[in-house]
Amino acid sequence: MGSSLVGKQCSLQFLKGEPTEIPAKGKPTVVELFATWCGPCRQVFPHLSEIARKNAAHGLAVVGVSLEPVSPELQAFVQQQANKMEYAVAADRDGRVGQELMQAAGVSGIPCALVVDRQGIVRFCGHPADPAFEAAVRQACAQTAPEPAAQQRPALETRSREQLAAAPIRELKALLVLHGVSAAGAAEKGDLVDLVLAKCC
Repeated sequence: MGSSLVGKQCSLQFLKGEPTEIPAKGKPTVVELFATWCGPCRQVFPHLSEIARKNAAHGLAVVGVSLEPVSPELQAFVQQQANKMEYAVAADRDGRVGQELMQAAGVSGIPCALVVDRQGIVRFCGHPADPAFEAAVRQACAQTAPEPAAQQRPALETRSREQLAAAPIRELKALLVLHGVSAAGAAEKGDLVDLVLAKCC
């Protein structure tokens, strides 16, 4: 995929596990978007827990982000899952962060997982049962050192207007979400570039 998501803390309340940036800065990260009413989501919880266990030594951070707002029902659901969800789980007050991450990723269905490497580049976005998901996790975990400066792609926040204008719209929207900036009203790509320059740089 190659989209750049530089680690910024979203306005999330962690219901389980240690609070972390999404994506975790300098760490390979899996962000799973789920909902309590989603049967297929429940089926992949154990698989994601296994991925988290197998790759803990590589510093992999796995975070489940609910599309639903924080509520007693959601907290009870997470507790009921117990060891089926052996990774951090978070939500926000109105469910906005999960929905906006999903929109920025350009997906319309769940379960959905994003694999982000140590540089904040999205390497996979799709169903966590897809074989390409595990391959992307392995690749992100195998990456041990930052790329040489000459080869490293500059983070969106440090790019010029021209470089931002050449970036995919999905990438610009994802950066705005991670900075807590709404893209509502940005009808054209130029409007998104203006927002990134004004709010994220």
